[in-house]
Amino acid sequence: MKLTVGDKSQDNPTQQDIEQAVEAARRGGDDIIALEAGEAYLEALHEGDGRFSLGFGDPTGRFDTAEPVDAATTRSILVKYNAGDASWRRECRLLPAAKSPAGRKRIGSEPPVWAIGLVAVAFFAFPLLALLPDSWKEGWLSGIGPVWLVAGPITVMLLALLAHKLLQVRRAAAWPQAAGRITRSEVAARHRQHSDRPTEVINEPAIEYEFTANGTKYTGTRVSIGEDSGGANTEATLARYPVGATVMVHYDPADPGNCVLEREVPKGVAKGCLAILAVLAVLGYGIYRFGGPALTFLEARMGEDRSRIFLIAGGAGLFLLLMFIGSRKSAKQGWNWPSVRGKIVQSGTESYREQVNHRSVVRYAPVVEYAYAVNGHDYRSRQLRPLAVQIGRSQAGAEKIASRYPEGREVEVHYDPANPGNAALEQPNAPWFLLVLALICFGGAVYVSGVLGPL
Repeated sequence: MKLTVGDKSQDNPTQQDIEQAVEAARRGGDDIIALEAGEAYLEALHEGDGRFSLGFGDPTGRFDTAEPVDAATTRSILVKYNAGDASWRRECRLLPAAKSPAGRKRIGSEPPVWAIGLVAVAFFAFPLLALLPDSWKEGWLSGIGPVWLVAGPITVMLLALLAHKLLQVRRAAAWPQAAGRITRSEVAARHRQHSDRPTEVINEPAIEYEFTANGTKYTGTRVSIGEDSGGANTEATLARYPVGATVMVHYDPADPGNCVLEREVPKGVAKGCLAILAVLAVLGYGIYRFGGPALTFLEARMGEDRSRIFLIAGGAGLFLLLMFIGSRKSAKQGWNWPSVRGKIVQSGTESYREQVNHRSVVRYAPVVEYAYAVNGHDYRSRQLRPLAVQIGRSQAGAEKIASRYPEGREVEVHYDPANPGNAALEQPNAPWFLLVLALICFGGAVYVSGVLGPL
């Protein structure tokens, strides 16, 4: 057996060597830990949140873990594999690495290249209008600018995403079906890492099913063509697909691994997109129809510079006021959330980079991850307080907050009964600073308007 960590290799590693490699990776190393024996290998990659993704390969193919495992489980698996103990397989779920025939596109979450291109064209279309001759920009083109800046790129993005999903639905409509069986139905916590803000924990329904096509057994994990990102839909999805249930699987005959349980357009998606487009249309028409006369009226009373300041300050104040009203309403609901007992599974800090005045500044955030169970399903969260605005801190400040919740401590977890994945350890507070900022903006708008007297 050979242990490889980064570019360093060691023959016949001991249990201590493996444990030290895992601990070093957990504390910040980004090297891949690999154990190799002949044509087979087992490797572990730290995900940056204390957990590891595992991959196993042999002459039959490549297999990856369905979800990352914690450091203790990773150590146990690697030690057992090194000792030749086949029971390591029972400590994780391995799935065949997804392969798609050349030229075949699988149903996925990523937008197609053409959709990204359309949004880019929409974003840069307005600046390009400045290159047109003045005669072309007269008439109806003269009022397009403000409308397009507000609604143009968003409208194109929504239409592109809707068209992409409708094309996938049309493609899947001709797929054959096969009877399958649900083999896994639980909540999976996914850690979404960002370079400019702290890591998020997202609870999603993890559904797996097996079916046979053309004499070969396949494992599928995708429920629908729409994106099931968890949230309030998690419990309903798990209830529809309990372990052992028989289901009909729709699969691509040229690539059976490309499969779904639901191939119809997700309920509410089309109506939601149409509602957003309708709002944007009304907003765009309002700006186009009344924006010019209103701006002319304000400029006549205040002058060009003061009228623009008035509009910016008033608009910002209205936006902040609406945010405060919505946040206060949500905070009141959070005060009545039920609670369950949970346990701190990770306590520490993490760093990320934030742009401040065109400079990259290192910020720190407390990492307090806790586990809890609702309705028999296991959840994880890092949210300390609902609706709290995440503010970058010094390392000492982040460590002080994390020290209140040491690893292993039992805690009381408050959760949203309509969305158990939304939880917190502390009671919410209304963000009064939003109201203060709104009043400051309104005060600035009133001041520049001249209502209180000439400037």
